[in-house]
Amino acid sequence: MESDEGDRIRLTVPATPAAARITRVSAAGLATRAGFSYGEVEQLRLAVDEATALLAGTGASNGTEVPRLEVLYVVERTGLWIELEVTDAPDAGPEELEVPDLTRMVLDGTVDTWEVAPTERRITLHKRRTDDEDEDE
Repeated sequence: MESDEGDRIRLTVPATPAAARITRVSAAGLATRAGFSYGEVEQLRLAVDEATALLAGTGASNGTEVPRLEVLYVVERTGLWIELEVTDAPDAGPEELEVPDLTRMVLDGTVDTWEVAPTERRITLHKRRTDDEDEDE
């Protein structure tokens, strides 16, 4: 995410499967405000849900400390960038984040670009907003 334009919103939630709802609803609200179509909002919600679910399983709690999921939303005129990263994971060694085939298919079908930084436990998503004229063609 190399953009300096647009709104930047940060969200920190526990890195648990239950937090997926918060990240998903936030993404949908921002995408709606940015003028995404209903279909684009739904695609983005699905992509964020997949990324959150994948990351929530990487920072397993040691029973005392729950890792955090840091989410950065960057709303631009042409689209939305979302970076999700697990922080404060206990014993987070160099283990690489493996992306299952189903998750790859979902991300390929719902966002324009996505990237995984496997050893940093970070996923970046980018969804461009289409113009209404493009949807009619």
